[in-house]
Amino acid sequence: MNSTEALSHKIRKEFLEVPFPSHCGLHAAVAKDDWVKDERILREITQRDDYIGKWWDVPKEHLLKCMMALSYLDAAGMEFYLPAYMSAIIESPSDFDEPKVKSSSWQIIHTMLPDEESQELKQYFHDRFSGFLGGKKQVCREFLQYIESCRLYDEHARKIAQEALGHEFWSSNR
Repeated sequence: MNSTEALSHKIRKEFLEVPFPSHCGLHAAVAKDDWVKDERILREITQRDDYIGKWWDVPKEHLLKCMMALSYLDAAGMEFYLPAYMSAIIESPSDFDEPKVKSSSWQIIHTMLPDEESQELKQYFHDRFSGFLGGKKQVCREFLQYIESCRLYDEHARKIAQEALGHEFWSSNR
């Protein structure tokens, strides 16, 4: 098993039992960017437009189309969708990045970078990553290390991964 397969296997193992966030999926999270706040409407969008099932079966097209959703997912959504994004990035890097041509992986990796601009943003990050403990946090750290050291990814993405790894949040499993 190569390092990509091993990391993909670890991600699946750690996030195996995470349930689908029926209150707000990817498409509903994107709708939040359009100021949709009504929970009933967000649930309807989720039920109508999102893939409902296991996170590893979410169509890559949904992931690529809804990159902005990462900014609006709550803790349940982050715990469900981040492993889907991490797996997709390491299994098909060219769908996200072509160094010096295009890069979208940085958006996912930037989501994993704690924001220190204000106490409110710092708390928002911690709230969204509250379920990332123990093995989940460890495998996220391994993912960031993988991205940081892999030349298949744009330099900007690799620098963000390095910056995230330097943050105290990712230095412990608590």
